[in-house]
Amino acid sequence: MTCNDLDARIGERIRSQRKKIGLSQKELASQLDIVFQQLQKHENGTSRVPASRLYEIARVLNTPISHFFDVDEHKSVARTSRLSDVSAIMDVQKGKMAKQVLELITAFTKIKDENARADIVSLVVRFSKPNTRS
Repeated sequence: MTCNDLDARIGERIRSQRKKIGLSQKELASQLDIVFQQLQKHENGTSRVPASRLYEIARVLNTPISHFFDVDEHKSVARTSRLSDVSAIMDVQKGKMAKQVLELITAFTKIKDENARADIVSLVVRFSKPNTRS
């Protein structure tokens, strides 16, 4: 499945869940503070859904964020379990922590330099150890 196929599948799942709970595009867009045309593009798969917006969509539609990624469980068990791990973390986190986790993931995915990403992971791992001073 290509990225474009995945974008389309995520859009289909957004549309399906929105209709299931009886929201119009305009109503959902309003709750997300975006114009309905943007939501329409997300649902059609012509515009990728940013992680932070997908999180908000899942919240408004009262569905786990993992619902939008249940594509083909036979494709990649490792990828699915990693995604499930992130979903589980997001489900447990509340308030400020959830927002920070989402901001971190969103920003991290935009970093093109592989060495910079590795350095960031090392730094976060180092700070997460119990004996690390703040």
